[in-house]
Amino acid sequence: MTAVSHIARHRRSGIVILCSIFAALSMLFVLPPDSAMAADAVDVCNPTSDNGCVNGILQDADKKAIPDVTVKLSGEEEAETKTDADGKWAFSVKDDGDYTVTIDESVAEEHGLQSSSATVTIKKASFDKQRCVVRFDQANDSAASGSAGSGSAGSGSTQSDSGSSGTDSGAATTKKSGSNIGKRIWQQLYSGIIFGLMLGLMSVGMNLVYGTTGLQSFSHGEQVTLGGLMAYVGTQMLHMPLVVSAIFAIVIGAVTGLIQNEIVWSPLRRRHVGTMQQMIVTIGLSMALQYTFQFFFGGDIKGIVKSVPDSFQLGPITTDAPTLISALIAILVIVGVTLFLYKTRLGRATRAVSDNSALAAASGINVDQVVRVVWVLACAMAALSGVLLGVYLNGISWNTGATLILLMFAAVTLGGLGTANGALIGSLVIGIVADMSSLVIPNDMRYASALAILIIVLLVRPQGIFGKQQRVG
Repeated sequence: MTAVSHIARHRRSGIVILCSIFAALSMLFVLPPDSAMAADAVDVCNPTSDNGCVNGILQDADKKAIPDVTVKLSGEEEAETKTDADGKWAFSVKDDGDYTVTIDESVAEEHGLQSSSATVTIKKASFDKQRCVVRFDQANDSAASGSAGSGSAGSGSTQSDSGSSGTDSGAATTKKSGSNIGKRIWQQLYSGIIFGLMLGLMSVGMNLVYGTTGLQSFSHGEQVTLGGLMAYVGTQMLHMPLVVSAIFAIVIGAVTGLIQNEIVWSPLRRRHVGTMQQMIVTIGLSMALQYTFQFFFGGDIKGIVKSVPDSFQLGPITTDAPTLISALIAILVIVGVTLFLYKTRLGRATRAVSDNSALAAASGINVDQVVRVVWVLACAMAALSGVLLGVYLNGISWNTGATLILLMFAAVTLGGLGTANGALIGSLVIGIVADMSSLVIPNDMRYASALAILIIVLLVRPQGIFGKQQRVG
């Protein structure tokens, strides 16, 4: 028995040694001689579990594309590419670590860029989320010398002129810094207003749904995402003009609002299911829609339009035509909805249902018909806001609406639950505070500041700005 055990033990040891040798030989054939894998220059990079992305759009200080410029990637992997007609470039990398992106210094000087190099960090543990965007055209707020920055929007700062005298250089630096700070304040205020208008377009519809049904829908953000993705389908897959694609997206959004009401919400209301249970259903619907979008459209950002619009100055503010048109459309739609609520018979019926649905039904108003119209209108407005947001942000992704849902709730709560005008004012406050706060705190924390303002206001006025104070008990 001992001999048999001894033979079995040796046999197992032999098997282990043979497996180890086979694995080593396999690695020799699978791995290239150099352990560092080469990066790939690609037209469009989509991050996956196997690769991360380092990309960007090379623009001058006026946001105009710079084509046919050589862009070099160095670090863990090396590659080289040229910007296309829109100034776009991209690298797909397979190793984690620090990467430096450089362009020719003469190009940076010619176009007034802040630096000719930037460093970003890729972490392999989260490759599917690694899309490091490099910018060289960010404004220089100071004359201090420095190297390339790092992060998702890394850029270097230009070095000060060593030939100038200390006094003159200090005075020029102070004057330029003050001018740039003032310009940046105006620019952030303008961006906050634009973002607030688009947030208002989303929030007004959400508030109408709450006013008529008492339901706070967590899936409203996915209606925003749906609108942007349908516009992408129209422009990039069906090759329709942007205006036609926007109308297509709005129609799809309105139809989904009607289908939701008829299949989900109307039966739940007839069964007298409570609003808390219905809200839980919206959470599940939100998650289902998010991963449906990701399955069909992928995890990358989908650009509705490919061209880079020409920018121009409005005093201290840099903007472009699509941004102004998007803001104008948002204003016109919000004004139109306000006129609908106050000047039409159906709008007055909607307000009556919002105030007291039982009394409205007793007075002869078809409450179900009003709620149906509100769902269609709210989802159509959300789809339109997704289109405008996709144009304004140069793209839409599968979870864009999910990242904005808390801001929508903050806007409607701040303005007053159930009041359309309150949602607009609350959205403007949230948008301005969020963008202006990035002047003093990190950009990733700007939404937290808006939510902090919400808490402070509600401590002072719990019913919101335009909400009615109700007596309890």
